[in-house]
Amino acid sequence: MKTKEELKLYFENGDQPKQEHFWHWLDSYWHKEEKISQNSIGFVEKICPLIVNDEFKGSYLSVTIPDNVKKIADYAYLYYGFVAQVFELNLNEGLIEIGQNAFNGQNIKKIITPSTLKIVQPYAFYNQVNTYNSQDSLESIVLNEGLTTVGEKAFNCSAASVIKNLDIPSTVRSVGQNAFAIPSLETVSAPAGLDLRNSGIPATATITYRGTEPLQS
Repeated sequence: MKTKEELKLYFENGDQPKQEHFWHWLDSYWHKEEKISQNSIGFVEKICPLIVNDEFKGSYLSVTIPDNVKKIADYAYLYYGFVAQVFELNLNEGLIEIGQNAFNGQNIKKIITPSTLKIVQPYAFYNQVNTYNSQDSLESIVLNEGLTTVGEKAFNCSAASVIKNLDIPSTVRSVGQNAFAIPSLETVSAPAGLDLRNSGIPATATITYRGTEPLQS
């Protein structure tokens, strides 16, 4: 791209720029043959086709949060029913907090928290469900070490039928009411001393407190 000083040279001593100067200047701004890879963009929101059993059902969103984001705002991706649901989510290293209701009502398949994440606010991932068939597709929740606070109903998914196991990091100090109300859970691993009495973990699930004998919820 031509700088201001370079452009001034075209007009020195009463000179008049020629047509070739104009095209040279224009080409320095407009690189029509160049393409920017989506992987080089910090924030990517892709609209992807949703195909079920070889049948087109509509669209879904694949969302990548940029590296410089520290907090996802409250209600940032609350599903209102007017646009495609978020189906794929990539959270960035550097993220510290996910606001309340940030992804409420979406249809995220896999939730993986970065090591920098400290707080998941209430209802952040509440009710992940496919609006096309009212079924849940949540396959896994991976909570990495570093997380300290999980708010009320943060991962409450009443339609869950696939996810079976959950590991709660040793750094977690607070779990809100019904934060893990996921009926399909079968086994949960948690740090010794963590209070899960009101966490919503189903009574049929086996909770193993690391360093102690297995207990029933």
